Amino acid sequence: MTLSKIDLLNPDRNKLWFDDKAKAVAFFCLTRPVRIDQDVIADLRTLAAENGGQNARICLHAGPDAVHHDMVVLEHRGKYYRPHKHADKGEAFHVMDGALGIFAFNETGTVIDAHVLNPGDIYRVEAGMYHAVLPQSAQVLYHENKPGPFLGDGDSIFPDWAPDGANQQSVDDYVDTLNARLMKD
Repeated sequence: MTLSKIDLLNPDRNKLWFDDKAKAVAFFCLTRPVRIDQDVIADLRTLAAENGGQNARICLHAGPDAVHHDMVVLEHRGKYYRPHKHADKGEAFHVMDGALGIFAFNETGTVIDAHVLNPGDIYRVEAGMYHAVLPQSAQVLYHENKPGPFLGDGDSIFPDWAPDGANQQSVDDYVDTLNARLMKD
């Protein structure tokens, strides 16, 4: 047995905390060191599939109050991730598998940068910069890190210029517009 071994399908409550209040399948690692290997990633994919294709994440930090957040995130194409910013937090994305569309916006909603990130690519936005992700592959797996703590509803600031998700047609039209802006380099 190794201290760093994680089993998401049979979680040890001394090592993992399942956040049943999260919007997606989410685990927090309670012990150190933490190692994410291919077995953990396979478990993350299994949990996502078993939960109706829901997004899934494993947080390498111990809880929402941590001062630094490291997450391995599995997201699915076809879901809408509304543009947002964090008042005092920059954020970095490192693609591990799949393809992730990523966007940066100015304050009025104009796209100022848009790219498809592939495995190994890294992208960073500064605090106060509107950004959004848009999975380009059926699933995308990426490592995200940013300062904590998680502030609940106050963590993300959503702009008026992006659909809030209530009207599916406006979301579909907006996503089509974003996809057309992607630089596939």
